[in-house]
Amino acid sequence: MDKKRLLDLSKADLLENQVWEYWMADNVEYVRASDKTEVHEGTNSTHIVLTDFFFNNKTKHIGFCSPHDSGGLDYIQPVVFFDKGQVEFYKESDWTETEKNKALVKLGLAWGDVFPVLYKSRVKFDRKILAGVLKNFNEAE
Repeated sequence: MDKKRLLDLSKADLLENQVWEYWMADNVEYVRASDKTEVHEGTNSTHIVLTDFFFNNKTKHIGFCSPHDSGGLDYIQPVVFFDKGQVEFYKESDWTETEKNKALVKLGLAWGDVFPVLYKSRVKFDRKILAGVLKNFNEAE
């Protein structure tokens, strides 16, 4: 499969292929379907994998995370798919209240309906399923 911009990746793409190779070129993020069924730390490539998100309101959603390092949220970078596109839970700078509100509007939910969020990858990272809890935007346990 040819490369596509990460922003163009869809829920259907991830359900068809659970692992995608990720890279950046000229400040644009790209992905390409991978034939891998598991990812490992210490490889030269970065991948995103199909991930389930369980919101506080007991709804389940599909998205992805990047388990290329067992470190913190800045490495995992969880993203969920919604009708209005992709919604990130992590970004490098602090979230402003306006940015948080825009993300919640995109989700169509109130903060208490979303957080805490349990996430769980469907693909193993170093022989383990990656799972965790998002307490807020940019905050995880």
